[in-house]
Amino acid sequence: MAMRTDAAPPALPEALGEEYTARWSELAGRWAARPGTTLGTLGPAGTSSELAARFLAGEHGLSVRLFATFDDVFDQLLGGQVEFALVPSAYQGLTRFHWHRDLRLRGFFAQATPEYGIAARAAAAPLPGDGPLAVAAMWEVRRIYAELAPAGLRDREVAWVDASSTQHAAEILAAGGADLAVTNAPGIRANDLRWVASRQGAEIVWTLFGRAETPAGGIRPTP
Repeated sequence: MAMRTDAAPPALPEALGEEYTARWSELAGRWAARPGTTLGTLGPAGTSSELAARFLAGEHGLSVRLFATFDDVFDQLLGGQVEFALVPSAYQGLTRFHWHRDLRLRGFFAQATPEYGIAARAAAAPLPGDGPLAVAAMWEVRRIYAELAPAGLRDREVAWVDASSTQHAAEILAAGGADLAVTNAPGIRANDLRWVASRQGAEIVWTLFGRAETPAGGIRPTP
């Protein structure tokens, strides 16, 4: 029998919806009773992770701590220096959080990132020639370069310069360590860069982890 492709998706089972709501309500209630609960994520200020963390902190009175890498976030969560960790679903190492026996997924919510794209230094001349280009980027967003590169750059070889965050990529470019960078709008503004090409942000699922003994949480918070 052929499957209908125009059928509406099944509704979320009522019991499952009630369970998720109850778990998130419990977590939010515990946060309300403990203002300043620590939430760790990737910095510096201006990363998409930091912006999502500030949103969550503003809703629930959390204290945000920023780290140079998600490995640092992971270690700080395990060591008890932070009580929760906020990690985007797009992060390549997310399974490390999911599968660690001492960590638990406590909640998740969807929120769009800022504008992303390819940046150049504002005062830099156009990039003539056909030689390799040094492009600073996080591994997770490298594909954006291929999608957005204009015709004059599309066929040129790329020498990737590893960056730990969108802001780090922008800083590498501003310091002369690359010809271009894949970064976001806050990175452009903070480092006096200009867009070569850009696209609107993407809606990302943000995952919230706590240690195994941390009270359970659940679903997307109300914006």
